[in-house]
Order: sequence, then C-alpha cells, then structure tokens
Amino acid sequence: MKKVLIVEDDPMVAMINKKYVDSFEGFGVTGCVSKREDFFDILSNKDVDLIIMDVYMPGKSGLELLKEMRELGYTTDVVMVTAANSVKEVKKAFAYGVVDYLIKPFEFERLKEALEKYEARSVVFSEKENFQQNEIDKLYTSESIEEELPKGIQSKTLNKIIILMENEEKEKVWTIKELSEKLMISGVTIKKYLDFLEKNERIRASVFHGQRGRPEYRYRLMG
Repeated sequence: MKKVLIVEDDPMVAMINKKYVDSFEGFGVTGCVSKREDFFDILSNKDVDLIIMDVYMPGKSGLELLKEMRELGYTTDVVMVTAANSVKEVKKAFAYGVVDYLIKPFEFERLKEALEKYEARSVVFSEKENFQQNEIDKLYTSESIEEELPKGIQSKTLNKIIILMENEEKEKVWTIKELSEKLMISGVTIKKYLDFLEKNERIRASVFHGQRGRPEYRYRLMG
C-alpha cells in the first residue's frame, strides 16, 4: 500500500482528493495537512511514499515547502495539484523534483494517470540498484499503448509490465513465472496481458520445449 500525504488548505478540496486517492487500488491517504508544522511532523514520524501538494498555502507556499523539504534531505515523491499555472511556478516545481503537475480543475482520470505512472516507475526503482543510460531513457519516455483498452485490461497493470520489461536488457526473454513473481500478479493475469501485448505487436512469444512437462512460453520485447 502506497501511503499518500495530502497538503491542501481548502478542507473541501482535501476531502475530495482524499476520496479520489482512497478509491484507487494500492493507495491510501495517511494524512491531510494545511500547515508547515503538521506537514513536517507527519513527514518525520510516518512513512510517506507520495505527497500531493497545492502551491497556494497560508504562510509558506507549497513551492517553499517543497524547497525546504528537499534542503532537509527528504526525497519523497511529490505530485503538485494546484491552480497555479504560471511558467515560473511550473518550472520551479519541476526544478524541485515533482513527478507530475496537475492544474485545477482536473478530471479524476488525470489524477488516476499520475498515480499509475508513479506506481509503475516505483516498481522499477524497487528492483534496481544501478541504471544504464538506455534504461533511464526508457523509464522517462515509456508510454502505454495509446488506444482504448479492451475490457479486462487495465492501464495500471499494463504499464507495470511494459516498464519492467523495458528496463531490463533489450534481448531478455521473460517467462510468465518470472513476471508474476516480480510484479506479484497471478500467472493467469500475466498471461492475459502478454497475449494482449503480443496481439498489438509489442512483444514476441516463442515456445520452449523442455525434456519434461508442457511447453513453456517465453516473451521478449520487439524492436
């Protein structure tokens, strides 16, 4: 479960954002704060994986809080959710390391997309100790298949599989069991998504015939 801290001075907006986040599988809100003292109290005493932060705050702005937390050594990922849309503010936010920037008012699907991208990338970071340049390039340019997904195929799970496969050696061949163990998703579900990716010519499947048992399917990325 990814623990999310919401930093928002409007109680109604904070409640709506909390409802959005709590409805998303794998995420839960660990607190909602509107003051600097409360923000750093939670950050210091609780496990926080992701911060959803507004720019416009009483006292210190969200950007000032973000700058201060970085100076104090906190590397927690941050998604800005704010009405602030000036080039100066957006540029500062990304300079301080936000992973996404949502301008109010936004659709729930846009927040859902931000959480999906964050979760997919966090899986890769949890599996790695070092990166090669091509792996970093793929990590920050990877996109899911841009089409309406069929029933039973969720972009969240699809992105997890694609990003994991892209951030390994180009010629790496995967088995259903390997993907299932790394992503902690059932083999039946993995097979369904691999069939979809093969149909869309994103991966190539081959059959390996061992000495015993049934043939084993193996998969690798195309291109």
